[in-house]
Order: sequence, then structure tokens, then C-alpha cells
Amino acid sequence: MSYILDSSAIFEAVKSSRVETVSGNYTLELARYELGNTLWKEYSLYKKINSEELKQLIILFKKVFNLVKLIELECCEEKILDVAERLRITFYDASYVFFAQERGIPLITEDEHLINRVGGYIKTLRLQSVNHT
Repeated sequence: MSYILDSSAIFEAVKSSRVETVSGNYTLELARYELGNTLWKEYSLYKKINSEELKQLIILFKKVFNLVKLIELECCEEKILDVAERLRITFYDASYVFFAQERGIPLITEDEHLINRVGGYIKTLRLQSVNHT
């Protein structure tokens, strides 16, 4: 089975050494920027990592993005906005939800708020519940 992973799921996959879960599945090009922002926060705001760790993580995430199938928004902005409005979620989150629904595949996320908002609209899973073979 295929999945769409949001940036929180990709971050968790790397953090928990479950990169195999990412391999061959989908994410949005948007995830690259969201993860870059997460790394920036970990370094600049929270001081959880040093500059050398930041550089190594950036290299690692570049490799991870070579393992996934990237989806572009492809001029679906109006449909994504409709999902965002209907579910009262951000455009970012609605992008993942829209493509999961369009492809008929589950969304893997660690975002509790998103899971609660989209229940019944699409199937959502947490990374820990996914067995990758």
C-alpha cells in the first residue's frame, strides 16, 4: 500500500530511524520547505542542535527526498482552498489531505490536530502504525 507522508511524519521517520517507511511513498514538494523550517527552528530558536548537526541533517533530508515520489501542487490551489475551508485547516495541511483523498491513499502524520480535523474525510495513520515491507 502507498501513503502520503506530511513533513511531521518524515521528520519522525528520520528521528526514529524508520526511513524505510518513507521509501517509495509520496510527499509534497512543500514538505522540503516545511522540514527546512523545522531544522532552522531546532537550530536557531530552540538551540537543540549545533551548526554541524544542522548541516548533517540537511544532507540526510536531501537523501530522504530522493527516496520519495514528490507531488507538485499542479494548479490545484482552488480545490485545496476548498478543502482548507471545509475542514478548517491550513492550506499546507489541506494540500496533503487533498492529494491523499485524490489518490485514495492514507495520510501519515504525527499532527494530532490534523488527525482530529480530517477524521472521516480521509484515512490517517501515525508512523508507528505503519509496517513497511
